[in-house]
Amino acid sequence: MEYIKTNSKKECEIPCHFLDKSSVSIVVPCYNEEASISIFQKEIIKILTNIKDKINSNFEYEIIFIDDGSQDKTAVEIKKLCNKFNNTHLIKFSRNFGKEAAILAGFRMAKNSSIVLIDADLQHPVYLIEKMYEIWYNNEADIIYAIRKDRKGESFLKSKLSEIFYKISNIISDVKLKPGVSDFRLMDKKVVDILVAMNEYHRFSKAMFEWVGFKKTALEYDYAPRISGKTSWSYMKLFKYAIEGMISFSTTPLKISFWIGLMISFISGAYGIFIVFDTIINGNTVKGYPSMLTIILFLGGIQLIFLGIIGQYIARIYEQVKDRPHYIVEEEI
Repeated sequence: MEYIKTNSKKECEIPCHFLDKSSVSIVVPCYNEEASISIFQKEIIKILTNIKDKINSNFEYEIIFIDDGSQDKTAVEIKKLCNKFNNTHLIKFSRNFGKEAAILAGFRMAKNSSIVLIDADLQHPVYLIEKMYEIWYNNEADIIYAIRKDRKGESFLKSKLSEIFYKISNIISDVKLKPGVSDFRLMDKKVVDILVAMNEYHRFSKAMFEWVGFKKTALEYDYAPRISGKTSWSYMKLFKYAIEGMISFSTTPLKISFWIGLMISFISGAYGIFIVFDTIINGNTVKGYPSMLTIILFLGGIQLIFLGIIGQYIARIYEQVKDRPHYIVEEEI
């Protein structure tokens, strides 16, 4: 098997055996999507049939559903589809491990020459898959991703928080994220092989997709409401996800703590020298216990904040070295 070596501190080998352009694996993470699974399957098969008829008569596909510990009958609905379609598969987790684990499981199972990552709630427009495949089939890009035109359909607060996240993330991280970019994308198998080889425990796929490089192109789409149910992404989950993203691909918070500590030390030292000379020369005595107490509490708060930042990095190291699996598969079809 032929390999290409990438230039990095830890080299990753890119397999070159997927030179054909005749197949795609559809990876679909699911959590409580009982009502949408059959509708999604019907819509996506229409698009995949169009690809076979219009672009590539040798086209083949598989659909991989990952049930991330759903509390409803999502797995039951997927099993019905697996019994009906030979190219439909199920990975059922023993509990909820999160979307990142579901994405990884789907990538590991996918065997075709290109992989599409898409949600089952039909907020991602399935019709874009045809255009994505056409671009990839014509060797115009290795990654074709979908990006929202605007934040319509979201609450004002969620839209603003998202905007703030992207701005902060792009300031502190070397990996730049495009506002509105989604997980919905088509990727060449060589790209997915590299993503699977990145065995970090805390995964932030949005940034990983950018970090690996390769030729990319974007397709815009309009927001569409969910066809059923409600999102499982609460504000707290989104906040944790944002922290995960900023810490996973940046050491800037640690560097900021050093420079702020250095600046405070310099200011404190300069002020201390001023007090000494002011007392010696002018005979002024230091007054103001309330102000002193305020300064002490302020510095104590700063120290606790930066201890918390350091703790976030240490916690990730601790969880990484335990080397536990990203997920546990209860059933696979």
